[in-house]
Amino acid sequence: MVGKFILAIHAGHNASVCVGDSSGLIYAIQEERLNGEKNYWGFPKQAIQACLNYVGASARDLEVIVHGADAVFCRYHARDDILKSYRRQETVAGLLRQRLAMPLIIGLRRNYGRDTLKTLLAAEGLGEVPLAFYDHHLTHGATAYYGLRRNALDRYLVLTCDGSGDLACASVRIMGGSGMEEVAVTPWENSLGALYSWVTYLSGFVPMEHEYKLMGMAPYASERAAAETADIFHAYLGLDDRGLSLRRKTLRRTNDIHARLVADLKNKRFDHICAGLQRFTEDILATWTANAVKATGIGKILAGGGVFMNVKANKRIAELPEVKSFEAFPSCGDETLPIGAYYLEATKRFGDRAPLPPLKDFYLGDDLDEKETLAALQKSGYSYERPNDLAETIAGLLADGHPVARCAGRMEFGARALGNRSILADPKDLDVVRVINRMVKKRDFWMPFAPMMMAHRQHDYLQNPKKLPSPYMMMTFDTKENFRDLIAAVHNADLTCRAQILTEEQNPEMAAILKAFDRQTGRGVILNTSFNLHGFPICRNAADALYVFRESGLQYLNLGTFIVRKSYATRLS
Repeated sequence: MVGKFILAIHAGHNASVCVGDSSGLIYAIQEERLNGEKNYWGFPKQAIQACLNYVGASARDLEVIVHGADAVFCRYHARDDILKSYRRQETVAGLLRQRLAMPLIIGLRRNYGRDTLKTLLAAEGLGEVPLAFYDHHLTHGATAYYGLRRNALDRYLVLTCDGSGDLACASVRIMGGSGMEEVAVTPWENSLGALYSWVTYLSGFVPMEHEYKLMGMAPYASERAAAETADIFHAYLGLDDRGLSLRRKTLRRTNDIHARLVADLKNKRFDHICAGLQRFTEDILATWTANAVKATGIGKILAGGGVFMNVKANKRIAELPEVKSFEAFPSCGDETLPIGAYYLEATKRFGDRAPLPPLKDFYLGDDLDEKETLAALQKSGYSYERPNDLAETIAGLLADGHPVARCAGRMEFGARALGNRSILADPKDLDVVRVINRMVKKRDFWMPFAPMMMAHRQHDYLQNPKKLPSPYMMMTFDTKENFRDLIAAVHNADLTCRAQILTEEQNPEMAAILKAFDRQTGRGVILNTSFNLHGFPICRNAADALYVFRESGLQYLNLGTFIVRKSYATRLS
């Protein structure tokens, strides 16, 4: 029997899996959502089974299994293992391992780790399924191009940038129209992402996880402090003569620059370091992008790779006068490599017979099972009801000042909660930040929450002259003079916000809540943050949602079609 499904996997940091066929992407899930370990690094055993279960497939139903990188690093790493790997680079043994052994192994063995992956797949009964591999940065580019393109006949400038993958850390490509052209590739030794991660580690945070916290602190420092500290980082890394590849200005690779960082940043204030690093990042990415537009004549830009999770840098790029349009693929770290690998393989196998549709939305995970939801509610002991008008009920609670957790519809993929696994609140009251943090989030005091609004209301709150789409919270925007209407969902230092601009087609149920809230308050914007306990993944199903509800100070939960209240009174209806 010939299989019909493509199973795509990422066995590494933030392991994940997706499945699709000739009609498009069907289902995707990160391993963290199933085992409860945030950013799980290893073989995605449970996620593989979840994908097969979702489409009712076994090994014989698979055409191929694809992996979004040539090299595979699927040995399990706990968070502390990552910290140890940074700490040991300060020892002689660690330096020899990092600077000599690993680069030599990876350079000589582009297929590093494949045998281990094949063994692990065989243990899952998938050993006879053909296995294919795609280059890491080509895969990042494919996520952006196939996932976000508007017209297959248009040519797009596709940029990728991350820590490293398959001996590269950045690339410039032209995709679409008559085919694909690789314009420039940056070797991994000149990594902007690695530099940002080292500063994250030296600031006391977890690299490859907490970089966003430095970005969030950056606007609190003065312009002068940001510019002065940025000069330190500009001395490490710049662009080549063409301006299309990153090139380091030091003898040591950016991966090995930590000793100099310690010396150069000594006695610098934490906020000044964050501001300088962020300014440098925006400067180099914006210049690189402008050069690429000039070299190719293409102003429509799509982006992928973990560095483009930097929503402030994305804003800077999008504002360049030579940029006509800009979008970064949602949650564009390595967790989305399977999506790009699926796109590449599907295009190769199906081609023009079945043109792949771009993303309609990013709700790619599990929906709630009604039977399981009712069973979990009955077991919980909480009061619950099924309102006649769920959207109006939720909007009423929000308007009365109550945060409401929401677990309904299909789960979002990736790092951003997009309304279906979210905590919602009225953003007009700044104190709601304190309330939500005390209840559940325990978020760093300087980090902002984000607003959600309908597309037809965006220009009432945001400055978006190019009318750029933002359905996945991958860019920040300047707010308008009425920023106090969403003050709890803007950055307190620079009044920007990481907005989710929603259309009704993407999420009709969440759109109904936004419209109901608008009718009740006259404000078309709601605060949105992820529904999870601090340090844990976003919740997945009814059991997860009720666990977070029980372990937090949240008082109201929208679970499927139900409203749950933190009361042990009898069931309301």
